[in-house]
Amino acid sequence: MRDCVVFVGSFTRDVINGVHAIGGPPYYGSIALVHYGCETIMVVSPVEEQHVEFAESMGLELIAVEGGVPVFELRYLNEVDREVRLLRRGPAIRVPDAILKTLRGCAVVASPVYREVDLKTLQSLRSHASVLAVDVQGFVRSVDGGGRVSIRWSDEVYEVVKLADVYHADLSEVPMFSSMREAVEHLAGRSRGIAMVSHGEEGLMASIDGEIVYVPALPGISGNSTGTGDILLAVAAYEIHRGTEPLKAVAMGAAAAGLRVSRDRPPWFNRFEVEVLAEKLVKMSRRLG
Repeated sequence: MRDCVVFVGSFTRDVINGVHAIGGPPYYGSIALVHYGCETIMVVSPVEEQHVEFAESMGLELIAVEGGVPVFELRYLNEVDREVRLLRRGPAIRVPDAILKTLRGCAVVASPVYREVDLKTLQSLRSHASVLAVDVQGFVRSVDGGGRVSIRWSDEVYEVVKLADVYHADLSEVPMFSSMREAVEHLAGRSRGIAMVSHGEEGLMASIDGEIVYVPALPGISGNSTGTGDILLAVAAYEIHRGTEPLKAVAMGAAAAGLRVSRDRPPWFNRFEVEVLAEKLVKMSRRLG
């Protein structure tokens, strides 16, 4: 097994409550894993100069995709709910065969922000990855004429989750259901991977080996939740790749996401403190059958 994680998805330029920033799953996930201690982190994404500078400063291996990065405008209504507009779409991401061969033995985190990774590309990643993690966000987003982002599920999304060893959705991204339990039970019936459905301070529910488990959020924490889903998935996938027991891997992802909320600037955590807090979350978790 290689100590290697590959992010396939787009860096972004974001306007968050009027403040300009770089973002995207590779941004939040790679920061988390660099400070977590992962040896090799590769990102396959479109880039602009600021993203290249970021990758160099963090020691990432960068495979640049031709085209401009997606641009989003985010307005938070509270600490969990937000309105999102896509101001500019990014290019489709194709992973060349020569690059695919280098992914063997790595964990691959496929986290598109808006349909830049398609099912065919995901199938290619599945055939090479040691562990394939998927965030459903970019597969279920739909955009109207004004750029406003909404959620729309299709049959293809279920084909996507079938390929994943572990995958994540926020409850808002599974709008057919009003509770995490309903959502995760539905997804568990459509795939054999570990399904995680989260909802801010309510924590998350996961389907692990046919059993539904509730993992609480870190208690007493509030703040900026941008990027927490990316961190949750990245850390959980990395731990599963390392051979960590699945419930503990999920709890470590949850602990890392909670620490990001509590600390506005990176480094948000290190592996030791994540592991200590994850042990507490495992003890607080509930198996629901």
